[in-house]
Amino acid sequence: MNAKQLTASILLSALLLGGFTGCETNKSKDNMVQTKEKVFTKKYTNADFYVDGKFNGEVALKAYLEMFEFYGVPFTDFMKENMWISDFGLGDFEHAGMAGVFWVNDPVNRHFGHEIYLLPGQMIPEHRHVATPEYPAKFESWMVRNGSAYNFGIGDPTPNPPALPESQKEAITVSNFTYMKVGDILPLKELLSPHFLRAGDNGAIISEFGTYQDGNGLKFTNQKAVFTDVLRP
Repeated sequence: MNAKQLTASILLSALLLGGFTGCETNKSKDNMVQTKEKVFTKKYTNADFYVDGKFNGEVALKAYLEMFEFYGVPFTDFMKENMWISDFGLGDFEHAGMAGVFWVNDPVNRHFGHEIYLLPGQMIPEHRHVATPEYPAKFESWMVRNGSAYNFGIGDPTPNPPALPESQKEAITVSNFTYMKVGDILPLKELLSPHFLRAGDNGAIISEFGTYQDGNGLKFTNQKAVFTDVLRP
């Protein structure tokens, strides 16, 4: 191979390599764009969840099923039979409400497994668990499976909190929070202490592990809040 042929060969190789690299770069950019687009975001408001002031369970269920589909969570027969949805009688499901499934709540062996479902920005009203004549106060821990959440509890105020529902601001006593991402685990800071969860912008699916929950020991800070189930009124 003479000098001219060698030079031509080098130039051709450089052009081919540059084209390949350019394609890969474009592919990477495309993948980045697609990844950014693949997030679960808020879709429904109170205008969708309430019809003439009545909570519409079908729309609420549809919103959660869409979140399950996005995060790849199968809607099992057990969930169909046992899932509940509550706005806690507050009429602000867009901001204050939740869905859940009690996998187990065993009063004999005193253990509890619960899945918490929160739509984007949705908050569980502040509450605490107290002892009842039959059972001790519940203790619990949480792990984020999908999305993210702000876990509020006792402690010094944390800077830059997320927006909290106007409907609940008079019934919130704690301002310390930990931002939880997928895989993060956090226990209740202190037995009997007030606490609540607020979903991040992409909703949250959270596993809760605890001791037996006696419903009579569930106490909301908001005196108007009551546990309700729109799927089984």
